[in-house]
Amino acid sequence: MWTTEQRQRLYVEHETLQREGFTQFSVYHNKDNDTYYASGYATSNSGRRYGLYITIPSNYPHARPMMYVTDPLPLLMSDGRRLAALGLSHYMHTLEPSSNGMVQICHWREARWHSGIMLFKVFLKGHLWIEAYEQHLATGRNLSEFVGTMAETA
Repeated sequence: MWTTEQRQRLYVEHETLQREGFTQFSVYHNKDNDTYYASGYATSNSGRRYGLYITIPSNYPHARPMMYVTDPLPLLMSDGRRLAALGLSHYMHTLEPSSNGMVQICHWREARWHSGIMLFKVFLKGHLWIEAYEQHLATGRNLSEFVGTMAETA
């Protein structure tokens, strides 16, 4: 299923995460079903930890991976409602949640994704989203008030 070039790219992705200071994240290979994913914990400026999980599609790097917040679960909004219940939300920079209620973070528009974007940049956007999310918790304001369109920045 995976080409030699893809497997080499994923090895380079893991090495780049480590080199760029994202050592809390790794690229993993599930040998049972020959799939890849990347995950780890991001720590916000307030010291809270958030689990981030990236599914790596079989046509990566040509297809945009999906990124989810795995912990805490459920992820709540400032008013106590589940963030995943919003589904696709421009104001909260979210896409459709996973089947088990994990919030999917919008990190790049599909049309703007290209093979030159590396996973450390996706995790960087995850960090930005988390910081904006914590501002939302503190103020009740939408994430879009704290960060511009996530797809516009590289």
